[in-house]
Amino acid sequence: MIDLELLEELVAFQKYGTLSASAEHLMITQPSVTRGMKRLEQELGVELFNRQVNRITLNETGELAASEAKKLLQAENDFTEKILNFSKMQNYINIGSVTPGPLLLTEAKKYDFKEKLTFNHQLVSQNHVFSDLRTYKERLIFTAQEFDEEDIESMYLGTEELAVRIDKMNPLAQKESVTFKDLAGLSFLVVQDIGPWVQVIEDHIPEAQFLYQKDLPALDELTHYSNFPVFRTNLTLATGYKERDDDDRILVPIKDEDNYIELYGTYLKNQRSVIQPFLKELAKNWPK
Repeated sequence: MIDLELLEELVAFQKYGTLSASAEHLMITQPSVTRGMKRLEQELGVELFNRQVNRITLNETGELAASEAKKLLQAENDFTEKILNFSKMQNYINIGSVTPGPLLLTEAKKYDFKEKLTFNHQLVSQNHVFSDLRTYKERLIFTAQEFDEEDIESMYLGTEELAVRIDKMNPLAQKESVTFKDLAGLSFLVVQDIGPWVQVIEDHIPEAQFLYQKDLPALDELTHYSNFPVFRTNLTLATGYKERDDDDRILVPIKDEDNYIELYGTYLKNQRSVIQPFLKELAKNWPK
């Protein structure tokens, strides 16, 4: 069986183009790479390189071997990750989400559930939902769309809707509710990673400025020292988060036909017996 380290050296050579650069990347000596490549050729029984004075390059067979080696190394890495993740999750439901609201809500209420929960606080890209579930990186992902695949399914939970906290001196703060058009032209403080909500607010609030902040602590600090409006949702409000006593903003609902995101719990079908009871309990107590 071919040593995976030799394949790593081959892939490095394809990427960096020289023995010295490959050795530097792998943090080994150049003679070690040279010996490794000769050994790999011997084990495969083929020539992988064009060798000239002071120059070595991959031949066509070498290019193919390097490309296939890259796939093999990725498969080996995926195999290891999948087994480790599966082992870790046996006693927990590890939860990810494409948007922060349901994750914050579930974490705030985690002691209300009989299941042991852990959380991935880095939002999952919609494009990575399937791969994360299939490698057991998460056992459950809150998604903004429903899936029904051969091995993956979703359960509807409820909707997330925005409200806005507006400075009490702003005339909009005196209204019972506002629409997205009412908020046109305002500047908002927004946490940077809000998933699909970015598209909603940027598409539907005309001529607005969104001052995106890296994380919640940064957002809270700027909120304290400014009068820019900030968003809340029915889910974040249900976490029990307390606003600062000196915050002069008024919470105003947004009544707009575009102000909602449908949320689902998405999971592998072979995990249904564990995940569905938890989701049913969560849906039963979903904030209105």
